[in-house]
Amino acid sequence: MARDGETAENCPSVVALAARGSEENETYGPAAANGYSNGYEGETLHRFLSYASTVHPGLFDPDERTVLAIDADHYPARFPVGEAGEDPDPATVINGVGLFVDSMARGLPGGLAMVEDYEQSTGCRPDYVGLGYSQGVAALTPVQHTLAAEGRLRGAVHFGNPFHRAPGLIGGGSMSGVPVHSYCLADDFVCDTGPRSVALAVQDDEGAGAHETYFRNAVADPSDASPAERAAADAFARLIR
Repeated sequence: MARDGETAENCPSVVALAARGSEENETYGPAAANGYSNGYEGETLHRFLSYASTVHPGLFDPDERTVLAIDADHYPARFPVGEAGEDPDPATVINGVGLFVDSMARGLPGGLAMVEDYEQSTGCRPDYVGLGYSQGVAALTPVQHTLAAEGRLRGAVHFGNPFHRAPGLIGGGSMSGVPVHSYCLADDFVCDTGPRSVALAVQDDEGAGAHETYFRNAVADPSDASPAERAAADAFARLIR
């Protein structure tokens, strides 16, 4: 919907507000596959959006259903702790923690500021669906609660959620009366915490173990998606349509 004096013709009815994970700072061009995003959704959510738009044709429409990702000015998404397979030295870890703290200090209010900037610049006041991965789930929390209190949050879908403690399946919950779906891969050390998941992440010379693999196979071949991955895409489609 638009502000008083504005027409709603160019305003989407619902926007997926996306927040990427740590160090996922590559940007993407707008396309139907990523909901005509401004490009800051990060690699993992980009895979998810591409997969979801494949199994739900017509999921996004530039005039009805789009993606707005919290950009680097509002949320840096930093937590550098060295390259995969390296043993980071204490100085690298301390620096990484400092950047993470700064990222959260800016990201927690940054989501709401992003929404306010978007609405002021466009004159639009759409409904929203929260879409977060890893550190991005935390960055979304304040703005989601604000939008829910205003009656403008349809729900949320989260992956690798650091507040999730039930591995392996998509879990349902609620926040201020709206549905929240949280998907945690087994052995993802961020949400399936424990010695095994941490050990597997540390031993992974290519990355951070299961935490970096969400929708990797599904986007390459949708028939390889797990039941939980398909359930996540279906839940998102129900919220945004």
